[in-house]
Amino acid sequence: MRKRNHIMKRFAPVVLVVILAASWVFAATAPFRIQMESWSPYFAPVAATVTAGSTVRWENPTGSHHTITHDGCRGSGACAFDSGSIGPDGAFELSGLAPGLYPYHCTLHPIMRGTLVVVDTERPAEI
Repeated sequence: MRKRNHIMKRFAPVVLVVILAASWVFAATAPFRIQMESWSPYFAPVAATVTAGSTVRWENPTGSHHTITHDGCRGSGACAFDSGSIGPDGAFELSGLAPGLYPYHCTLHPIMRGTLVVVDTERPAEI
């Protein structure tokens, strides 16, 4: 029993470090979530700021189909993303956007509008 306690005391710090490291990696890679809603403002949050390289996940708990379509997809603009139809309980994930301002809308319900801001760092430099 003494030997077992000695082993547990010796390896407990290593196990703790592994657990903490794993939780940090998971937290660092968890997507930023935006939820679609059936009422105004229709996206929660309606304006979101994320760092470059982040994954953004739009979730649709409503009973309707929706899209997440960059405003640049209209006409001859540069189309950064278009989810296509997202059904009830569906989701759309996006990553790899360059820093910039990305207004978006639902093509099926044009009143649904949101804005995604991608920045280089966690805190934009103050001017």
